[in-house]
Amino acid sequence: MTKKAAIYARVATVEQAKGFNIEIQVEHLRSYLNNKGYKKIEVFVDDGYTGNSLSRPGFKRLMSELGEFEAIAVTNIDRISRNYDEVILLINNNLEPLNKKLLVSTCDVDSSTPTGYIFLSLINTFRKYEWTQRNESIRHGLKRRASLGKWNGRVMLGYDLLNGRLTINEKESMIVKEIFELRSDMNTYKSIAEYLNNKGYKTKQGNSFVSNSIRTILKNPIYAGLIRDNLSDEKLYSNSNANIQFVEGNHAPIINQDLWERVQKKTIDTKSDFISA
Repeated sequence: MTKKAAIYARVATVEQAKGFNIEIQVEHLRSYLNNKGYKKIEVFVDDGYTGNSLSRPGFKRLMSELGEFEAIAVTNIDRISRNYDEVILLINNNLEPLNKKLLVSTCDVDSSTPTGYIFLSLINTFRKYEWTQRNESIRHGLKRRASLGKWNGRVMLGYDLLNGRLTINEKESMIVKEIFELRSDMNTYKSIAEYLNNKGYKTKQGNSFVSNSIRTILKNPIYAGLIRDNLSDEKLYSNSNANIQFVEGNHAPIINQDLWERVQKKTIDTKSDFISA
């Protein structure tokens, strides 16, 4: 009986720019499968798709025709998904119950053998460990920068980023001051957003203002020349200032300390305030 296999090849747009090539993958896998005795081969391709999601036309078509093949061949595990958990689930839930196998050419692994499955599981484990270590290093770096008064986030309205430092954008800073002054006079988030939109002002991203964008600006201590310190991992990217200590930032403030404190005292984060804002 003629053995039949499916080749799955994928390349993202950014990978194409670095010289990766669908045709090279397919040619390599065809030779690899021929050496293993597979003579009937069908090719499934996703050209220009990332590995962050399995929702890709070529991969979906392969899954719909899975019953026709004994094996799926890929050059590397990440051709299926960059989330290795998804690959293990694919093997457990889709391939193994139908006596199908995943063949990975670069390491010559067969998921249907005990050794091959363990190898793929170990790769997944080491990948998770590497990801955890990298994120831990990033978190420590961000906390260290914050303790030194250095900004960690994206550039925001009122500032430009120059050589890694926040510098005041004079035109935008006037909008920021006006937002704080309007809130100090007890205007709601919604009314402030409508006022700014009517004047033709835009956010840093060029969008119209909404209640949430106003709230985010008003809760950001950067505008008072401060940096959030003693951040827990959960609050590292949070807008909340509850139980947070501040250090003086290495950047010029847009508003003075008095205006900042007045606005924080008047801004009570309740559900009713958020809805009315």
